[in-house]
Amino acid sequence: MQPTNPNPGGGSLQILILLAVLIPAIFFLLTQQNTLKTIKPANRLMNPGLVWLQLIPLFGQLWQFLVVTLIANSMKKEFESRQDDSILGFSDAAAVEQLGKRPTLIIGIVYCTLTTLTVILNLGSARVKSYEENMVSALCSLSGMTCWIIYWVQLAGYKRTLRQGANSPA
Repeated sequence: MQPTNPNPGGGSLQILILLAVLIPAIFFLLTQQNTLKTIKPANRLMNPGLVWLQLIPLFGQLWQFLVVTLIANSMKKEFESRQDDSILGFSDAAAVEQLGKRPTLIIGIVYCTLTTLTVILNLGSARVKSYEENMVSALCSLSGMTCWIIYWVQLAGYKRTLRQGANSPA
């Protein structure tokens, strides 16, 4: 008699879920890396390749806070240096508006905090959680994902602004 397989899909569902998470994460990290690459090396506060350390489990949860902060500070330095480079003043109105600010920082820190809180809430998954704990975890997860998407869209927008500013005549 042949034993029945308790997992007839053979892990196919797990692989699909992994890919559904990993593919957007790779595109997100590429956006972070390419945003840093559009910033002059003198204004970068981190090497663009270091964004990939966010893929390391648990360490990446903490590293993301540093990455978000360093990208925002690097963009601030870039916008300030572009203003200093222009004799007649800065011609890019969107960039002028960002002077003195750290673009994407607040939404980035909120997304990092919510995703980290979700991980912490789900670490104790061996025990049965109450309805309230499940609701808080789900709320943090959905809010974190929403903030992550908003951060990503904002970051891509600033990347475009930086590229256009670099290509415009001084």
